[in-house]
Amino acid sequence: MTPLLSAASLRHLWRHPAQLLLALLGLALGVGTIVAVDVATSSARRALELSVEAVNGAATDQIVGGPTGIDEALYLRLRNEFVPPASTGVYFAPVLDGYATVGERTLELLGVDPFASAELAGEGGRQAVPAIRSFAGVEDLRRWLTVPGAVLMSATTRTELGLLTGRGFFLTVGGRREMATLIGELKDANAGLDGVLFSDIAQAQEWLGAAGKLSRIDVRLPRAAAGTALRMRLRSLLPPELELRTTQGSARETFALTDAFTTNLRAMSLLALLVGTFLIYGAISFAVVQRRPIIAVLRALGATRRQVLSTVLAEALVLGVLGAVLGVVLGLLIGRGLVQLVSQTINDLYFVVAVRAVSVPPATIVKGLAAGIGTAFVAALLPALEVAASAPQLALSRSALESRATAIARALALLGAVLGVLAALIVMNSSRSLFAGFVALFLLLVGVAALTPTALRLLALGSARLLGRRSPVLRVALGAIAASLSRTGVAIAALGMALTAMIGVAIMVQSFRESLREWLTQTMRADVYVSAPGPAQSPERQLDPEVIRAILAVPAVRDHSESRWVSVPSARGPLDLNAIKLVTHAAFSFTAGEATAAWKEFARGAIFISEPLAWRLELAPADTLTLVTASGPHEFRIAAVYREYGNDHGEILMNLPDYQRLWHDQGISGLGLYLTPGVGAARAIPEVRAAVAGRQALLIRSNADLRELSLRIFDRTFVIARVLNWLAAGVAALGLLSALIAWELEREREIAILRALGLTPGGTSVLVLAQTVFMGCAALLAAIPAGVLTALVLTDVINRRAFGWRIDLHLSSAQFTNALLLALAATIAAAAYPAWRGARAEIAHALREE
Repeated sequence: MTPLLSAASLRHLWRHPAQLLLALLGLALGVGTIVAVDVATSSARRALELSVEAVNGAATDQIVGGPTGIDEALYLRLRNEFVPPASTGVYFAPVLDGYATVGERTLELLGVDPFASAELAGEGGRQAVPAIRSFAGVEDLRRWLTVPGAVLMSATTRTELGLLTGRGFFLTVGGRREMATLIGELKDANAGLDGVLFSDIAQAQEWLGAAGKLSRIDVRLPRAAAGTALRMRLRSLLPPELELRTTQGSARETFALTDAFTTNLRAMSLLALLVGTFLIYGAISFAVVQRRPIIAVLRALGATRRQVLSTVLAEALVLGVLGAVLGVVLGLLIGRGLVQLVSQTINDLYFVVAVRAVSVPPATIVKGLAAGIGTAFVAALLPALEVAASAPQLALSRSALESRATAIARALALLGAVLGVLAALIVMNSSRSLFAGFVALFLLLVGVAALTPTALRLLALGSARLLGRRSPVLRVALGAIAASLSRTGVAIAALGMALTAMIGVAIMVQSFRESLREWLTQTMRADVYVSAPGPAQSPERQLDPEVIRAILAVPAVRDHSESRWVSVPSARGPLDLNAIKLVTHAAFSFTAGEATAAWKEFARGAIFISEPLAWRLELAPADTLTLVTASGPHEFRIAAVYREYGNDHGEILMNLPDYQRLWHDQGISGLGLYLTPGVGAARAIPEVRAAVAGRQALLIRSNADLRELSLRIFDRTFVIARVLNWLAAGVAALGLLSALIAWELEREREIAILRALGLTPGGTSVLVLAQTVFMGCAALLAAIPAGVLTALVLTDVINRRAFGWRIDLHLSSAQFTNALLLALAATIAAAAYPAWRGARAEIAHALREE
C-alpha cells in the first residue's frame, strides 16, 4: 500500500507544478533572508575582527588615556621599570591612532614603532603588526625611517585609490593637507586591513598634531598567574588618568556597539521565515485537502494511519530539503548585496571598517538548512496528523472538512486573543529585556495570523447578507469564501501577518524619521555649522585656533557656539562626551529633570546625559557618573536627561570651560555661527570659506543642508529594514498567489454552473476578481489595527530597549499605501489566470463528472 500512496503523492505534485514551485520559492525566500542577514552581519564582524587582531598584534593589554592622549615619557619610564623585558616577560610598543582621508576614502592612520613592535611580537614575528611583517630587509626599514611621509597600505586599497608604489600623494588629516609617499604594500594583508594606513609613529605625531603624545601603549604580558601579578604591578605604576585594559575587553566593547543593530536585522529575517512557515503549512494542507478523496479511498482499501502520515511527512521533508538548499543559494546571492548596506550603516553610525570579503560561516549554512527542513516538517505535521486521523467516510465529505475548518478557525481566533494578552503581559513584566520584546512582537504577529481566518469568514458572511439582496451572484461568491476556509484560511492568515508587519515597520520608520526631523529642527539653532572633517570623536578633529579667529572676524557672524566632541574613559568603558559653549538653551528638550534648575546645576559643573546613555547605564537625574579626567577619576552629578537621536549609545553633555579645566584640552571640534539679521547662509558661507582658504579644509554647512544630510543618512540606514520587510511580504504574496490560484481552479465546476445559469464570460472574470480582491482587503482590514499596535511595540518596546530612544508616534495615510498595493497586487495576480480560464472554459466539459 505504501508504494501506492507514494505514487499518488508524486502524481499529484506532478499535476500541480505551479503550486509546488510557489511553495518552494516561498520557503527559499524565508531561508534565504536568514542566510543573507547572517552573511552580511558575519562579513562585517569578521572584517572588524581581522582588523582588530592585525592592529593589536601580539598585545595582551593596552594602556589607554583620555582625549589628550598619553605622554610618551610614560612609555620610556615603563620600559625602564621592566628591564630587561626577556626576564620580566613584559613588552611595550607605542601606538598613535587617528584618521586620514585620501580622496573620498577615510582610512585609519596607525603610527607604530618598528623596533618596539617587532620586540613585542616575539620570535618569528607572526603576530607583529602588518607594517613590520612587510619589511623584507634593511633597505625597507631605511625607507620607512628616511623617506618623508612614508606609508604602507594594502594592495586592494592602493588599487582602489589609483596610487603607485614609490610615488607621492596627498592625504587630509583634520582638514590639513599633507604629503605622503607610498613605499610599499602590506604583506599577508587580510580584508580587515583595507581601511588602515600605517606610518612611522613620529610621522603620525606630526600629521595628527600630537607631538610627544600617544593614543595607547600596547603591552604583552605572560599568561596565567605570572601575568596577573605583573598586570597588578603595572596598574600601580600608571597615573590616575590612565587605565590598563585587556585587548579582549577592548574588542568586546567595540563589537558591542553593533549588537542591537544586528539583533534587529536578525529579528526581521526571522519574520520572513515565520511567514514562510504559514506558506508551507498552506501548501501542504492544501495539497492534503485536494487529495482527501484519494487518501480516503486508499484508507478504505487498507492503508494505515501510519502509512498516510509517513507519506505526507516524507513529501514535506523533500519539499523542505529542496527549499532549504535553494534558500541557502539564494541567501548567499542576496547576502552579497546586503553586505554593502550593512557596512555602509556601520560606517555611518559606528566606526570605519572596510568589508571586502563575504564571510560565510559553516554555522550559517547549517542554520539555513535546519531552518528550511524544520519549518517544512513542523508546518506539515498538523495537516498530516489531521488527515491520518480522519475516518475514510468523513474524508470523502467536503462539508465535514469545511465544518472542521470552521471549528479550527474559531479555536485559532481564541488562540489569537490569548497570544495578544500574553504579549501584553510579557511587555508589562519585562522592563528591559530586548529578547522579551521580540517574543512579544512575534506572539502579536502570530496572534494576528490566527485571528485572520475568522475575520475573513465573518466579513464574507456579513457582506453576503448585505449585498446578496441586490445580487444573487455576489451572495454565492461571498458565501463561497466563507465556506472555503480549508482552502484560503492559511494563505489569508500569512498575508494578514505580513501586512501587519509591513504597516508596523512603515509607521515605526516614519515616526522615527519625523521625531528625528523635529529634534533636528529644535537642536540646530545656529545658521551655519563649521567643523573639521573626520569621524565624530577622533581627537585630531579640531579647528585651528587661527582659523577660528578668522571665521569669527567675518562681518556676517553675529555670535557663535563652540563644541568639543571626544571619547573619555570611565569605569563603565569609554563614553562619548560633547563639551559645549551655548548661545541659547532652547536647543535641548529634557525628558527627565526640571529645566531651570538643571541649567543652574550645569553652570556649576553638573552634566546632562542623553536618553540612550541614561537607558544603557540605568542613570537618572541626581545620580552620579564617574569619568576619568586628566587628574584622575572625577564624580559628576547628573542634572537632567535630554532627548537625542544622533548617537544610539548615548553621550554626555558638559560645560566647555569645565571640560577644558579638567582635561587640559583647548581644542574646538566645531562652531555654530549665528548670522547678522538679513544675512542668509548662501551669502555667509562663501565669505567663511574665503576667510579660511589655504589654511584648513573644513565642513561648512547651512542649518538646512545639515538637516537634509542627517535625514539622508537615516534613510540609508533603514534601507535594510525595508528590504527585509519587503522580502517577508513577498513570501506572503507568493503564498496567497499559490493558494488562490489552486482554489479558483478547483472551483471550475461551480463557475461552470453559474455560466450555465446565465453568467457572462465578462461577469465570470469580474466574479473571480471580486472574490480574490475581497480576501486581500479582508486581510488588510485585519492588519491595519494590528499594524498600529505592532508599531507601538516597535517604537515603545523594541527601539526603546535596543537603543533607549523615545519615539513619538506619527500616523499618515502614506504608511498604509504599500500594504494596500501589496494586497491588491497579490490578489489581482492570483485572480488573473483563473478569471481568464473560467471565462473561456467550455461549460459542458467543466460540468462533466469523472
